[in-house]
Amino acid sequence: MTKTQTQKLPDTATVLQDTFISIVADASGSMDHLHATVIKGLNDFIAEQAKSPAVSKVSIVQFPACDGDPGIRSILKQTDVKKARPITPEDYIINGMTPLYDAIGLVIDKADTRIAKRVAAGKTPESQVIVIFTDGGENASRRYSQKDIFKLIDERKAQGWVFVFLGANQDSFETGGGLSFEEGNTMNFEASEEGMADALSTVSHSLRLLSVLPPTERLAVRNSIFTLGNDDLNGG
Repeated sequence: MTKTQTQKLPDTATVLQDTFISIVADASGSMDHLHATVIKGLNDFIAEQAKSPAVSKVSIVQFPACDGDPGIRSILKQTDVKKARPITPEDYIINGMTPLYDAIGLVIDKADTRIAKRVAAGKTPESQVIVIFTDGGENASRRYSQKDIFKLIDERKAQGWVFVFLGANQDSFETGGGLSFEEGNTMNFEASEEGMADALSTVSHSLRLLSVLPPTERLAVRNSIFTLGNDDLNGG
């Protein structure tokens, strides 16, 4: 695990801050019936973020990786949302179990590495958003424990990171709370095509609204992004 990299917010509250969104997609066997829905939902997510005047980049990973590796597999790497290619059925590969803790820990580690490189290059910080969706509970992690993940998330929330948890077939608020996710950034969804589509659409709209807020206002609502879903952005 890498050491925490502290980010300083811009002094001018009216300046839009670039956003880096990391999506962590459950690809365990139980997601098979949602395969096409997830692909469409991810493409719709990217398309909506591309409408924002703020600069946003996205990375998408799935867990588990293939060939018995309980880690993560990259689907889309560090891409400007306005230039992102479409996600295809070949990108999202259903297999294996649910190494939820490992997936979250490895994505945080990747984000820490990106931040360290930006700091070393003298670049301005990005706002970090991590979105996790899963239709089942943890059952396969080898590298990280629940305690590890709680600590990692808790530390980074203190730096202004936004963590979003979408869960089905479980009490998402209990699961998310046990990992330090805020209730205002947690959602239960029905493990159906409609439920999955609605969940991805809701979080996408909320994050687009969040992206146009000045840094100080963004900090004020970072733990309750779904309250933004009732607001309007240029007519929706």
